[in-house]
Amino acid sequence: MTLAPPVPGPLLPVPAPAAGAGELAPLCAWLAEVFIAPPTAPGIGAYRRGQAAAWLESLAALPDFAPGAAAMRQALAGEGSDEALAARLGTAFNRLFLGFGGRRTVVPCESAWQGNGRLYQAPAAEMQHLLARADLSLGAGCVEPPDHISVELALLSFLLMSGDPGTDAMKERLQGWIPAFCARCLEEDTTGFWGGAARLLAAAVAACPARNEARQDRLTEERKAR
Repeated sequence: MTLAPPVPGPLLPVPAPAAGAGELAPLCAWLAEVFIAPPTAPGIGAYRRGQAAAWLESLAALPDFAPGAAAMRQALAGEGSDEALAARLGTAFNRLFLGFGGRRTVVPCESAWQGNGRLYQAPAAEMQHLLARADLSLGAGCVEPPDHISVELALLSFLLMSGDPGTDAMKERLQGWIPAFCARCLEEDTTGFWGGAARLLAAAVAACPARNEARQDRLTEERKAR
């Protein structure tokens, strides 16, 4: 899933997130990729032995993100092949997010958690407006509604990177439904992979700086650069 302009993907050598907007932006972009589709076999290899492994290790070193990163790393451990684990995670993803789990499905769209719980309601229309306001559009290969968790995270990442004044509103939007979504992920995920990602997501949304904090961070960095 991408927006135009594109945001970082999970296998890019992005810096570890810390207490500033510049570091949280790639974390949100990475989480957008985690929740849009299960990892492929090459992706599993990267998580086990490549750049993505270093990414998870860096997250595990930060107290707020350590529990989620540890859960994901444990889910990726084991002696099975990358292909076998990718197949298992693919099946789990379908059950968890795509409706194969019946009533145990955790719908990854804001509309399912707000209002009457029906999809394609007001949150989807509002997100379409917010994307247009930022002069962004969904990538050609994205078939998800605009209020899908990955779309909202990608937009938040873009707003954080650009210092957009709409960042606070987007953060509040996510805080309105992400806690319930993450709690259900933890309840229903049997692999630990998306349960761990949900822990990271909850921590990331909580750590997003307010507008004034983000502005102060930029001013501090500018002063240091002089």
